[in-house]
Amino acid sequence: MNDGRPNQAEPVEPIESVPNAVPVVLIGLPGAGKTSVGEILARLLNLSFFDSDRLIEAKEKRSVSSIFAEDGEPKFRQMESALLDDFKSGSFVLSCGGGLPMTPGNMDALLNLGKVVYLKTAIDELVKRLASTHDRPLLKASSISGSESDEHVLRKRLCTLESERSKVYERAQLTVQTDGLSTDQVAKEILERMKN
Repeated sequence: MNDGRPNQAEPVEPIESVPNAVPVVLIGLPGAGKTSVGEILARLLNLSFFDSDRLIEAKEKRSVSSIFAEDGEPKFRQMESALLDDFKSGSFVLSCGGGLPMTPGNMDALLNLGKVVYLKTAIDELVKRLASTHDRPLLKASSISGSESDEHVLRKRLCTLESERSKVYERAQLTVQTDGLSTDQVAKEILERMKN
């Protein structure tokens, strides 16, 4: 079953702990693989892994979709910003919700935390990954006319998000193109590029 995440190839083995490891922060559009890659990267670096959406869900005891529906997007964005205060020191891998860097001041805060990596993925690839998911509130935009296919609406929504977010995402210290790569390959590419 396709859960909207890139395919994971072979299992990865942890490497030795990296002394004075810098925190790694993953950003990108929904479906870029931030959580899946982040989990692998944390294992490879022997660091703790955190996902901003999961942390908020655990604290609020409800899903991101429920928070959006009940409290609205602005309240959720406030929760994301407040969450960043918990990450002032230490070494970790943090996967950010796609909109987290967009709130004024958040991208600067992320850049001050550690190495920000933008997982860049082509829209066609994102559509393939996300076509069967139903748990991403900003991608639930329904067609006004009702005649457009779900895939067409998803594509339009992703194009809009990319247009709105790309300038902020491109401030990341590192950009990794994920198209055609497994989550293991993306994690290894990040490690390789961080060495240079």
